[in-house]
Amino acid sequence: MKMSFEKVFFCTGARNHDLLKCFNEEKLKFEFDERVASFKALGLAKISSLPVAVCTTSGTAVAECVPAMLEAYYTEIPLILISGDRPKKLHGTGSPQTIHHEALTTSCRRTFIETDFKDLESLDLTGLEYPIHINVLVDDTVPHEMELKFHDALSSFAAFVSKVKKPLFVFSHENKSMRPFIEKFTGTKLSFYAETLSGGRDLSAIKTEKKLIELFNAGFFDSVVRIGHTPLTKIWRLLEKGPLPVYHFDSRNLPGLSFGEVLPLNSESLTQSNEFWKILEGLLPYPVADETIWRLDELIKKYPESEISFSQKLNNLISPDDFVFLGNSLIIRFFELTQTKNLKVFGNRGVNGIDGQLASAIGLAMGTNKTVHCILGDVTTFYDLSSLRDLPSNLRLIIINNKGGRIFDMLNLDKRIVLEHENDFKDIASGLKLSYSNDLSDFNKVQVLELMPLRTQSEAFLKEWQQ
Repeated sequence: MKMSFEKVFFCTGARNHDLLKCFNEEKLKFEFDERVASFKALGLAKISSLPVAVCTTSGTAVAECVPAMLEAYYTEIPLILISGDRPKKLHGTGSPQTIHHEALTTSCRRTFIETDFKDLESLDLTGLEYPIHINVLVDDTVPHEMELKFHDALSSFAAFVSKVKKPLFVFSHENKSMRPFIEKFTGTKLSFYAETLSGGRDLSAIKTEKKLIELFNAGFFDSVVRIGHTPLTKIWRLLEKGPLPVYHFDSRNLPGLSFGEVLPLNSESLTQSNEFWKILEGLLPYPVADETIWRLDELIKKYPESEISFSQKLNNLISPDDFVFLGNSLIIRFFELTQTKNLKVFGNRGVNGIDGQLASAIGLAMGTNKTVHCILGDVTTFYDLSSLRDLPSNLRLIIINNKGGRIFDMLNLDKRIVLEHENDFKDIASGLKLSYSNDLSDFNKVQVLELMPLRTQSEAFLKEWQQ
């Protein structure tokens, strides 16, 4: 870019990861909280009168920068927001972590530039008015020729089913539990994958995402039918790169992909629709033997101090009468991997941000007399520390402290954005007069339970699991 920055506050994320190569190494300062980073950038720009940038991933990360951008707008401070974004073809689809970035900063920027990643380095920022918002479209997908079609009648689904033989059914989540629908669907004997937020994870015919991906990569399925909001599973990103025909049932009328056929019906409507179940009768059952569940148990026994082992232990300890609130990133993935019983699970999966997770769980606890187990990672908890001062008595905070954002290790991204640390939450809990323990035997006895898995065991587990 034709402009030198005093500093770039780089907020850890996968969508903006490739932007690292565009900045001078000596100017980089790594952060995980976009709101804090943008105000640091504002303060430095105030004292230096030089352009200072904050670089974020997509989704709510951009929204976190709006307060600092507003301050910069009204005080004429040279602040620059650089946001990594999903490809243009995914805008407006409900694809994971995809929102309308331009609209977020309309009232707090004087210049907006949208550019492809390949053109970023040649961008000329001289002579522009501040604050500046640069939205960078990072395209990591393979182009395809499938269309996006919207329908208002089940006849389109009947036509879809008539052309396929082995569809994969994916049940994600809605604003209410999908369990009544999933219970009825089990009677069809068709193979399906139910995610943890669906309310029917324990009923899933395909028990692990590992098996799901194995079948998908082997070409076992000839199509996909998704019911609910945008799924968590990795195959949703794989579909964009190597698409199968997809039919979406989504009450929001959002495909979550850049292609497919969409009908705005939710699981409750489908449960009551005789036509829907009649259409399914045209499909022959194709049972799937899932041996990966036994391999999972073997590895958990082999690595008892791994993060996945802790997740299984928590699953076993939580009562079906209680509520569970799961943080994003690895927490929700590992919990889903090890869940085998009917639990009432909540989470923020609309845009998949890690901001405000503890606060959301607190709000949930305020609306019920049930015990709420809020399970978060360390980075997510650091992000929302101010919420610790007001934990309801029926909320139990469980922190899985793996000393950084280990999701980025799994994605093989630049080690710097992991933000490794050696901190714990013992003194923070003590300072706020919260009962604390780092011993799992104190489950349900304290308000803050911090579990610290052995990184070596977690890494060894995942290495063997992914083979």
